[in-house]
Formats: sequence, structure tokens, C-alpha cells
Amino acid sequence: MLLFEVLIAECTHSLFCLFFFVAPKTCSPKQFVCRDQVTCISKGWRCDGEKDCPDGSDEAPDVCPHNRVSRCPPNEHQCLGSDLCVHMSKLCNGVPDCTDGGDEGAHCRELALNCTLTGCQDNCAVTRTGAMCYCKSGYEISQDGKTCKDFDECMVYGTCSQTCTNTDGSYTCSCVEGYLVQPDNRSCKAKNVPVDRLPVLLIANSQNIQITSLSGSSSPSLYISTKQTTAMDFLYAQETVCWINVGDSPAGTQLKCAKITGLKSFTDERTINISLSLHHVEQMAIDWLTGNFYFVDDVDDRIFVCDKDGATCVTLLDQELYNPKGIALDPTMGKVFFTDYGQIPKVERCDMDGQNRTKLVDSKIVFPHGITLDLVSRLVYWADAYLDYIEVVDYEGKNRHTIIQGLLVRSKYQDHLKMSLNILTCPKK
Repeated sequence: MLLFEVLIAECTHSLFCLFFFVAPKTCSPKQFVCRDQVTCISKGWRCDGEKDCPDGSDEAPDVCPHNRVSRCPPNEHQCLGSDLCVHMSKLCNGVPDCTDGGDEGAHCRELALNCTLTGCQDNCAVTRTGAMCYCKSGYEISQDGKTCKDFDECMVYGTCSQTCTNTDGSYTCSCVEGYLVQPDNRSCKAKNVPVDRLPVLLIANSQNIQITSLSGSSSPSLYISTKQTTAMDFLYAQETVCWINVGDSPAGTQLKCAKITGLKSFTDERTINISLSLHHVEQMAIDWLTGNFYFVDDVDDRIFVCDKDGATCVTLLDQELYNPKGIALDPTMGKVFFTDYGQIPKVERCDMDGQNRTKLVDSKIVFPHGITLDLVSRLVYWADAYLDYIEVVDYEGKNRHTIIQGLLVRSKYQDHLKMSLNILTCPKK
């Protein structure tokens, strides 16, 4: 059985949603106004080769007329004034591939002889600026611009779902124990053990927690009624889901848990009495090795941990936290990962006892919120609710990549909007 979770919160009940949906109408003189007219970014981020506006307008050709850095894969050519990349074998082949037709034209005939003088090891293509060498698949041009060398595909994020092994001119993907390689020879899919328990989503909202299959079908019987739920996590081995049930007062806010044995029903609902107040808890995570509960309080600006009975609680962090939001655990590595979008927005890591605190990301980040981990590849994913992206770094804060941009909804119609994709967690075994 695989479990994932999604937390959904009503905007009318959270100050976060005010930040989430309402961006500044004006920017400071030190900021650049994105084309969407609601996003402001530092002027220093403009024309740096990275798209920071949700619409990418900070890297648009009209904004960066002199930016000619190609971001195309090896052996591909970037069309002038766009992000479109065309394989160099398609240049000057009589068929326009660039939107402006710039890959074809008079230069194809006028500069054709240049290729005979270039001395390329493999292949040569004619561009508007002259002849350029390119290589066969799996190789890239060396610094001399003529000879070819192996291209390490494993250095490209997302080449393989889990394990990547580079070979001369190619690569192979493999999966760790408990996963199966898929027909594309790149992706890995977890084995269902037992096979009759399919992957599901646990979805919490202001009325209930329900189980929904990843295919989209759901059973009306697989839900449990709740009041407003602000946080949720699950214990895989115990087939248990726990959540914070928000009451009308701090004393009325409780931590509850229930069994979901065989995904057939919610049973054995119980309340765990936590010695500290949960009324301002924004998110929670469970250490599945010890059963300890980790909580993020974004009003008192602290992260605290309680034992599995709730009797003993200790503040883990309360210094240099200004608006902590998300939390994720890797108990096998003994690490806690969390987001904070107060005075200094950042993604951080510390040991599970609060020691060895380390900043992973503190640049090009505004409202980091949801956070989750790839426990196999040891990657940290987070969503920025203002810059409108999901990004990833490794456990050391290196190899940062944008996974998707423009995913989060921005709208002025706040009355009925909901905030989704607060947390997605990987299966815990």
C-alpha cells in the first residue's frame, strides 16, 4: 500500500491565502515588474539566464536584447528571440523549424562552404552566424569547438527517476530495491505489497479526511468527518493517519489519529493529549521510526517535537524563525527540513534534535511553503507561493532546479478559492 497526502485549506480561514492570492500592485524602485503586473522581483534577477517571473518575462527578448546565452541541450540550436531549440541536423534542410524561419534562408547557401573549412570531427551545420560543429547523439562538442566528447546525461536533472549510470555515448537507469523499472527504462514505480492495496491520496479539508485513489476514483465510505484540519501526516507501517482538529479555542484544538486498516474504513479514532498548544500549528510530520510528532507553529514562530504519547514536548527551534510553514522528515538520515518565509525566506535543514542547523536555500525565494522529500534520491522539493514555482535541491542545498512554474493559481476572486498542493509526501516504509 502506498499513501500520499494533500492538505487543502479554505482561504477565508488563513492569512496565508491573503499572501497567496494577493500580490503587491506596485513594486519598489529596486524591483522589476513582471508582465503579469502582480509579481515583483529583484532587478538583479533580470536577464540572469533564469526565469524568475511566473510568465518568464524577466528573460524575454525585449527585456534582454543582448542575452545570447543558449540553454539548449547539446547538438541543438536556439532559435533567435525564443526558447525554441532545434536539432542542428534540421538547420538549412529546406523546412523552417524556428517560428521566424531563421533556421532557413539565404545564409544557408552563402555560408555553406564554411563547413568544408571548419574541420568538424562529426558533423557541421550552417547558422546565421556561420558554421558550427555538432556531434552524434550521446556526445557534445569539446572546448575546441571541433572534436566530440561524451555527454554525461546523468548530470541533467530528471534523466532517471532514481539511479543513473553514465556510459560512453549513453546511460542506463535503474531502481532501488522495492521499485520496478517502467517500460520507458527511465521511471521507477513502487511495488504494491500486498498487491491488492493500490496507491491512494489522503485529502483533508474543512469537513473531512477522505481516501482517493490516484486514478481519481473514490469511495463515499472512505472518509472521516472532521472540523477544520490544518495539518496531517500518516504512519505507513501502522496504517494510521493523524491530524490536527482545530477547535474554537486553543484548548479545543486536538491531535487525533485513526486506523485505516486495508483502506476499508477509518477505525479506532483517538485523541492524543499534547502538553503544548496546537492552536497555531501550520504543519506537522511524524517520525515513523520513533513515533514522535514534529509541529510547526507559525504564530509563536517555533518548531517543537512531542513523544508519541504527547506527554513530553520540547521546543526544537525558536530562534531566527519568522514565519515557519512547512516541515518534512528523513528519520533514516536523522534530518528535519523546513521552510520559513518571514524576514529572511529560506529552506533549512537540521538534525532531529535541532542541532547542526544549515541553510539550504536563501536566494530567489519569497514565500516558500509546502516541502517534501525524495527519500531515495535525497532531494528536497518546495513550493514558492509568490514566485509560483516548485523547485528542488539536494540535501546539501546544491543542484537547484525548477520543476514547474506557473502551477499555483493567482486570482482576485478570493471568496471561493482553495489553496492546494500544500504537502505531498513520499511513501514511508
